[in-house]
Amino acid sequence: MNKRLNITIIGAGSWGTTLSVILARQDYKINLWTRRKSTYNNIKNLRMNTRYTGNLYIPKNVKPFIDKKDGFINPEIIIFAVPSHVLRKVIVKFYDFLKESNDSIRCMLNVAKGLEVETNLRLSQVMEQCLPEELKSLICVLSGPNIASEIASGLPSVSVVASNNKDLLKYIQKLMSDDKFRIYTNNDITGVEVGGSVKNIIAIASGISDGLGYKANTKASIITRGLYELTKFGVKLGANPVTFSGVAGMGDIIATCISKKSRNRYFGERIAGGEKASEILKDMYMVAEGVKTTKAVFDISREMDIEMPLTECIYKIIYKGLSPAESVKKLMNRKFKSEIEDII
Repeated sequence: MNKRLNITIIGAGSWGTTLSVILARQDYKINLWTRRKSTYNNIKNLRMNTRYTGNLYIPKNVKPFIDKKDGFINPEIIIFAVPSHVLRKVIVKFYDFLKESNDSIRCMLNVAKGLEVETNLRLSQVMEQCLPEELKSLICVLSGPNIASEIASGLPSVSVVASNNKDLLKYIQKLMSDDKFRIYTNNDITGVEVGGSVKNIIAIASGISDGLGYKANTKASIITRGLYELTKFGVKLGANPVTFSGVAGMGDIIATCISKKSRNRYFGERIAGGEKASEILKDMYMVAEGVKTTKAVFDISREMDIEMPLTECIYKIIYKGLSPAESVKKLMNRKFKSEIEDII
């Protein structure tokens, strides 16, 4: 493994910056694209990205850039760390530079979670539509319980990378893993992406539970029934159900539903306090992906006739004004049924 390989990370939010730091610690050369001049200056002059990662020190082998051409000097890995709703625009923005660099690029890794607004596509599908033809076989996604601040602090964590390319999986697994951040592989790219998306809906429900003052029993109920709902949805889309018992399923759900740093859980907590979704989103400088994902998953579930009561309630709370208290009544008074039904 070439320890001085070039990695370009597109997106200097909390996760993109965190990845730049943990990869830089392995002595890779990192080019980190930031949209804002203030963030560029903050990283270049102070070696911090205070807006997103506080006083986390950013090593000197992380080079911030704004001008697109500065980040494409023989890059071997391209990492997209931008919100799901702008991924298509960002790929188009960098298209010419990606095409010119196709001889050196070995992996196109997306680390954002969610579904594209309006098309309801998984993000790897967006990449397949937008990337230069030569790079489409190099698509890979990363998911898991990725609370950025914990990983940046060196706390032991695991994640999973998924791709249809087995050689690519082995390559990126070795490249990204260290003694504090362990990567597993999975060839079920559909399941990994669905897990990373739908878990945010479950996190919003957990936040609502917290905001209403409910305790452990309620949250355990939300997590387990949410996992069942996620699995049923994923299988209908072609995923392997075993994926949802792993890092990108149950692992990510637990972290997102219990962490005080979870943006989606926090959003739900404020919803339970009576605030409107639009007001909360204006006040949050980091994206709560579950808000848009809820609508996308709800629309897909209606089109495919998939019963998803938890998702339906969260959708109606956010978009139709259903009160959180009324949603609890709806869920607790549904028709009696068996816990486990056939989902395959």
